[in-house]
Amino acid sequence: MANQSVRSVCPYCGVGCGIVMQVEQNKVVKVTGDKDHPTNFGRLCTKGTTCGQAIAESGRMEHAYVRQARDHDPVRIAMDKAISETAGRLRHILDTHGPDALAFYVSGQMSLESQYLINKLAKGFVRTSNIESNSRLCMASAGSGYKLSLGATARRGLMKILTAPTCSS
Repeated sequence: MANQSVRSVCPYCGVGCGIVMQVEQNKVVKVTGDKDHPTNFGRLCTKGTTCGQAIAESGRMEHAYVRQARDHDPVRIAMDKAISETAGRLRHILDTHGPDALAFYVSGQMSLESQYLINKLAKGFVRTSNIESNSRLCMASAGSGYKLSLGATARRGLMKILTAPTCSS
């Protein structure tokens, strides 16, 4: 694959900042803000600037593991078996204790697509309202800080200034 620039949208917070990914040999090597994008005009926060790392270097486990009991060490198993076993355990919890026996705590580090899917799983399939995001909890303390230091949290202009991307690329 030839080296190229690919325009896209940052996968994180939901602001929808435009990004330009530099792709070399089918790998993202650099992400910059899209100067022509009306949301951010080339500015990106740290997460936006580094979002290419999640594509280039996974840093994630590459195999599935399962514990047969809490006091046992994890053992590597085939992915399809891990998925089936996990689904069976979750089904058992749901059937035995109902939907409120499950809770989900998700992260702002997840892509928008991942957050959408986990919300569909929790609310639509499992039918639990027990889902929370550290994004919201994190902003609760930020909101308190804004109120104490700036005197407001939700005035149009203040929030626009406080939530605008600030890092230049």
